[in-house]
Amino acid sequence: MADKKIIFEGKKIFVATRDGWEFVERKNAREAVAVIAKTEDGKVILTEQYRRPVDARVIDWPAGLVGDEDENADAATTARKELEEETGWMCRDVEFLVQGPTSPGITSETVSFYRATGLRRVGKGGGVGGESIDVHEVPLRDVRAWLERKQREGTLVDLKIWAGLYFHVQST
Repeated sequence: MADKKIIFEGKKIFVATRDGWEFVERKNAREAVAVIAKTEDGKVILTEQYRRPVDARVIDWPAGLVGDEDENADAATTARKELEEETGWMCRDVEFLVQGPTSPGITSETVSFYRATGLRRVGKGGGVGGESIDVHEVPLRDVRAWLERKQREGTLVDLKIWAGLYFHVQST
């Protein structure tokens, strides 16, 4: 494999090239986590926030970058932390499900899915540092119709949502 060459450096990202292919890398993390969580009464926990790159509000799983605040943090610890910070829910356990690239044509980033179990509410969530995250608790049986309604209203739905719902269906 050819070495990459940095062609642009921003505050938080690099634009690099390898064999003539340009791509983006984060400076402080190459892995993200997405937390697939369902309450005891059958509601999935989703987040919604404005995302500047797509200039729209986006529905997603609670998620975050591994090592962006603590370079020694592991993915499972990050999953627990992000679930609580973003949603106000704490979990007893996290289980690794799968890992893969987020958008391999443009970035080197991967995402690891974790299932959170043994949930209990400990706060209101909303994120940190001005993230302004809205938390949604949607009954699993209604989630498809709810997501379709949000899309009609102009909210984008991250494709990771559909992948994560697969794991909910498999566990029921």
